[in-house]
Amino acid sequence: MPQSYSIAKNVFEHVESGTIKFVLIGLSPYILPQNDTEPLVAWDVKTNASVLEDYFKLCLDNGAKPVVVVLPVHSSLKKNYNADVLKTFRDTINQVVRKFQSSAFIDLLDIGLSNVRFQDKTHLNSEGTAIVTVLLSVRLYLKGILYPKDLCAADDEFFNVFAKYFPRDANFPNDDKPLIHLVFCILACEDFNRLSKTMPKENCMDLMARVFSELTYSYLANLADVFPKDDFNELMNRIFKMTVENICRKDKIKVGFYFDFSAHWCGDDLYNFFAQDKRFDPVIFMPVDGWYNNESDRKDFQKDAEKFKARGLNVCDMKRASFDTPVQGILFRFRPYPEFIPPAFKLANIRVKETLVLYVSYSFDIVGGLSSSYIDLPLFIILWKMFFNSVPQMESGKKVSKIAMPRGIYSGYPKLDVFFKSDSKFHFDWKMARPDAKKIIYAPHWSINNFGIRTSTFHWNYQFMYEFAKAHPEISWVIKPHPLLFHSTRWTGLFPSDEALNEYFQKWDDLPNARFYSGAYYQDIFATSDGMIQDCGSFIAEYQYVDKPMIYLMRPGRKFNEFCQKILETTYLVVGKNFDEITAMIQRVFIEGDDYKAAERKAVFDEHLNYQKHNGMLASEFIYKNIIEELGLSKCKQ
Repeated sequence: MPQSYSIAKNVFEHVESGTIKFVLIGLSPYILPQNDTEPLVAWDVKTNASVLEDYFKLCLDNGAKPVVVVLPVHSSLKKNYNADVLKTFRDTINQVVRKFQSSAFIDLLDIGLSNVRFQDKTHLNSEGTAIVTVLLSVRLYLKGILYPKDLCAADDEFFNVFAKYFPRDANFPNDDKPLIHLVFCILACEDFNRLSKTMPKENCMDLMARVFSELTYSYLANLADVFPKDDFNELMNRIFKMTVENICRKDKIKVGFYFDFSAHWCGDDLYNFFAQDKRFDPVIFMPVDGWYNNESDRKDFQKDAEKFKARGLNVCDMKRASFDTPVQGILFRFRPYPEFIPPAFKLANIRVKETLVLYVSYSFDIVGGLSSSYIDLPLFIILWKMFFNSVPQMESGKKVSKIAMPRGIYSGYPKLDVFFKSDSKFHFDWKMARPDAKKIIYAPHWSINNFGIRTSTFHWNYQFMYEFAKAHPEISWVIKPHPLLFHSTRWTGLFPSDEALNEYFQKWDDLPNARFYSGAYYQDIFATSDGMIQDCGSFIAEYQYVDKPMIYLMRPGRKFNEFCQKILETTYLVVGKNFDEITAMIQRVFIEGDDYKAAERKAVFDEHLNYQKHNGMLASEFIYKNIIEELGLSKCKQ
């Protein structure tokens, strides 16, 4: 170590600062014997730790990153290594590395290199040297010391060794799959063609085909943490191109729609575009055993599954634990969270070669800008397409995403297409105690807890709203709760059980002027209503599409994003526990019909929510045409 330090000092004195990018400092836990009869001498911790710190300072002062490297040794030598000595050796190096930023420790001692790749017990032969050089390069890349362009600048021998030995060498561990990382480095670079020039084309294509066939989306999501953003996106573009070519070879492309809550359904139009195209075979996957696998959930999902089937949609009644799901060429997701996803649709079980994953948002983002913790969820990292329902939502996502969301597209909200269509026919069976009754929706949110979203005021006004409805037959009511309200009332103790909440909803349903409604296809209720009272999130924007007045029940302290604030300025705002003001606002706006913010509401809608005007078509058509175009099928006959 002291001698190595002196050599490095002399080198730095004769080169310009910053010329040397990094320094590899080779260390061994033992001073090796001169011959087989002499014993191993353990590394002098105290002396060498001090010298190592000086070595690190020397490198960093001269603009170079110090990298400690421990190389493999012959198994006959390593078997004599003492476990306590090895631990002390590694702990000491790690302590020094933690003390200095821009330093690294690459430990190759345990890679399991075959003995045939050693010239003697301590020196690698030419074959072993070539293999370790490749592996060391990969580790340097993973630590951000080398970049893809550096690896692609390697000589032909580097790639020839890679083609010959990796990833076929079973002796190497694949804890971090460094060798596949190297494949991706090459794929991600502009001079990808160089690979095929430096090895036989058959070997190159075989290597890529084997990696591609085994690749899953969960692995790609992890790569975003180690790849520079531009390289990662270039990699994804190349991979998606290969996937498109693969799925387009099929006679029919299977198109799957998976969602957790039936209320998240994007609407029939998007499904029907694919159903009417003979090149596609669409199917809806619904977990009929329910969100939390209780009886209330099961009944709701089974009821909604029958609604879908009655409308002529192909529904697969899957179980949440299901593995036996046909591979989908295109898979639509509507909710990004990984919890409760059936195994068949987990990213770890979806092969990149077989499936393109797309996302259509199930809601408008209105309660805050998209956070990095949300937009960097694994699903969003690996999407082929992400269709946004508003421009502010898309811009917010691109700004905070660690990959800049390059495949995000503003399409509009397919669930709401029906409100733009002149031939849409809406019907809902309102319970009318009086023929001239005003038809009002009461939509309570689930977030009655004291953390997280916190928009719900249900815990303040649920009893008041029921008593008001009971006392006012001049209004016909539909109570449309968020699906998670069943569970949040139990979590928070507001209701002791699901049965108790069901009894509350049943009381509404027993009124001569009220109905309880849950599940999909609430567009008919929106269109036939005269107004809404609510404290939800996405409904703030969604209800604008029917151009009806809305009373929003505010919860003090809740902040909204700029997009939502513009909508709320055209909305009638009342604090959710001010019952006198709620009563007065219902009387003025709904019963007396004084919708004094109507003109403002229309102007804000036209500027920020009218996606048909922006794109020249409805969202379902836009999404379908975009997919057709990207698959290269736009000029092909159906």
